[in-house]
Amino acid sequence: MAEIEKENVGTVFLVGAGPGDVGLITQKAIELISTCDVLVFDHLANAELRKRAKSDCEHIDVGKSPGRHTVVQEEIGKILVNRARAGKRVVRLKGGDPFVFGRCAEEMIVLDQSNIPYEIVPGVTAALACAAYAGIPLSHREYGSSISFLTGHEDVEKESLRVDFAKFAEVGGTLCIYMGMGTLNEITKKLLKGGLAPDKPAAIVSHGTLPTQRKIISTLGNLVKDATREDLKAPAIIFIGNSVGLSGEKNWFENRPLFGTRIVVTRPVNQTSRLKLLLEKKGAEVLELPLIKILPQEDRNLIAETFTGIATYGWVIFTSANGAKEFFKLFFKAFSDIRSFGPMRIACVGEATADVVRKFNLEVELIPKRSTAEDLAQELVATNSLDSANVLVVAGNRNREVLVGLLESIGHAIVDTLPIYQTDFADVLTAPDRSDFIEKGADAIVFASSSAALSYIEQEDDLVLSKNAKKPIYCSFGTQTSETLQENELTVGIEAADSTLESMVESLVNYFKK
Repeated sequence: MAEIEKENVGTVFLVGAGPGDVGLITQKAIELISTCDVLVFDHLANAELRKRAKSDCEHIDVGKSPGRHTVVQEEIGKILVNRARAGKRVVRLKGGDPFVFGRCAEEMIVLDQSNIPYEIVPGVTAALACAAYAGIPLSHREYGSSISFLTGHEDVEKESLRVDFAKFAEVGGTLCIYMGMGTLNEITKKLLKGGLAPDKPAAIVSHGTLPTQRKIISTLGNLVKDATREDLKAPAIIFIGNSVGLSGEKNWFENRPLFGTRIVVTRPVNQTSRLKLLLEKKGAEVLELPLIKILPQEDRNLIAETFTGIATYGWVIFTSANGAKEFFKLFFKAFSDIRSFGPMRIACVGEATADVVRKFNLEVELIPKRSTAEDLAQELVATNSLDSANVLVVAGNRNREVLVGLLESIGHAIVDTLPIYQTDFADVLTAPDRSDFIEKGADAIVFASSSAALSYIEQEDDLVLSKNAKKPIYCSFGTQTSETLQENELTVGIEAADSTLESMVESLVNYFKK
């Protein structure tokens, strides 16, 4: 019986989540997160990583921070053992590296005592990452030939000093002090008493590797005063040593054009990733506030009728990327070969929509210079190919009738409309970053469609900013969205030139440069 139980025991993976920037997590860690049954995480693990887990994964928050603990260490051990004994694949996700002040040893002991198999996946530790992202060299052949990793307190709940900092003053090299903000005054006094000079170069990097990163370059004697003045908060790493003095006031990470800006994206869930990535590459902190949701809308009779005569259309017009995606999902349920699509010409309202169509090796013949119904209709009419031609418009439930009306009245086309998805307002109360937005506000909020703008307007009472929050400028992807905002007395600060993600990002960069 014991052998059967042993065979059914799951495995625990003690995984380093890295310092914060999700790009610094290892490939192995991502693979484990995406396949685990249980994800046990702490407060230093970037919340974005939890989105990589599968839909039925159990998420358990055991985060600890000074003055707050969700789950005591003994209980964490019990959670790991119990889930593994139930045959689960468990990932214990720790900020930084599990073996660098991550209490990994305590969890290893519990797992060993319980005969639970485990693996350890290292991560980039905070001292190395924060130094690199702040442009602080930790070593130099003339100024620092050793590096020491120290903890400001080993007991996160008591914040008590256990390291004899006076002795480490004699070691030299660079000191990298974790979890030291709560005892900064005591640490600096002990180092000075141990013989370090008041003018010894020192620095603090708070929220390192994240868009909220802040740093100060100071001296040991002025470090407490400067940290208090700048109101630096944990999590932070304290650096002390001669090589720290080689750091400049600015660095590659903080020099990115949107660094320090907070930008809200309002696209539907699962459609924010590319825009978010583009903004984050420019240094922005991105908040997600999905205001609309896309739902399939299948009129089976209409779809069957349309696909039966698909080859009779002279033009097929895709008015959105969502419509194109849903269309081809249904198309390949009906047909197994793309050649069944027929010889028709294809027009798309913008490059993002065209990219979806091109994935199927179909040529997009027409994309208007501006992504509006009017421009698309005018350019189609200019082809002189619409008179009495059969045209299929693939649309959503909120698409304007302007396009169809213009094609019929000016182009004399015979137009069929295939509503293939519906756009509905998303409940803003469930938005992941709603509380953060209300508390702190943002520099800009980006609307990709009139639907998103209308959803925001309708739910404004649930998005009232706190007294000291920053009021954002309103940004629009196109003229129709801008008109919707203006009709509701919201001033448009930025309108993208050509309704593409790249154009919006470029517009934001140019705006905040000024």
